[in-house]
Amino acid sequence: MARPRKNDLMNLPTGGNVTMHNTLVSASHGLNLSEKRLVSMAVAKLSPKAAALPGKPIKILAVDFAKQFGLEPHTAYVQLREAQENLFNRYIRHIEHYGPNAQKIEVVKMRWISSIRYKEGEGEISIAFAPEIAQFLVQLKRHFTSYQLSKAAALRSTYSWRLFENLTRFRDTGIWEVDMDRFHIIMETPKSYRANFAQTRRWVLDPALSELAARTNITAEVEPIRRGRKIARLRFTFENASQMNLPL
Repeated sequence: MARPRKNDLMNLPTGGNVTMHNTLVSASHGLNLSEKRLVSMAVAKLSPKAAALPGKPIKILAVDFAKQFGLEPHTAYVQLREAQENLFNRYIRHIEHYGPNAQKIEVVKMRWISSIRYKEGEGEISIAFAPEIAQFLVQLKRHFTSYQLSKAAALRSTYSWRLFENLTRFRDTGIWEVDMDRFHIIMETPKSYRANFAQTRRWVLDPALSELAARTNITAEVEPIRRGRKIARLRFTFENASQMNLPL
């Protein structure tokens, strides 16, 4: 396969906007923190023409990765190398309902990327999003959740990042209500947490909410909603929703 010409590569301006389709945000990603960082940097570089040009390479440099996420150069190099290797095998699993009263279920699996190029020893990779994902990322803006990469870049926990993504979907109202089963799927918590809300509170909710308050402009509270003795839903309310300034 011929190497891409220099002018075929899209370069990332630091602090760009990341645009994520709501379905993509709420789907089960299966990405660790380094992989989410890599995907977010690549998504920030997508242009509106990406859907019409699937497979267009996107270049990521280790030096930019280090600067964006406050890492030492060697750490950034290692994380970027491992992230691109793992990302090639990752996929998104999404459940769609169809038929009368949406009673039928279809499970959809989509890979994040179709190809990766990695220059050994140079700290440079080029990735191409799979055509189906590219379409999700650049579809009608009314379906998108947008946020500034500079805000998410400060987060050090995958749970915090996922919570941040989902709260920003409801920035107009400042309220997100989700049932517990769906919450665990979105956050990809261990199975042991799912039958023990105390563990979910201790290891997922409290640390994530604390980090959002400390590192972003979101101050959120969560209210467990019971159905009998069981906690059935979570209701998140967050302040400064109107000040989040996250344009569509």
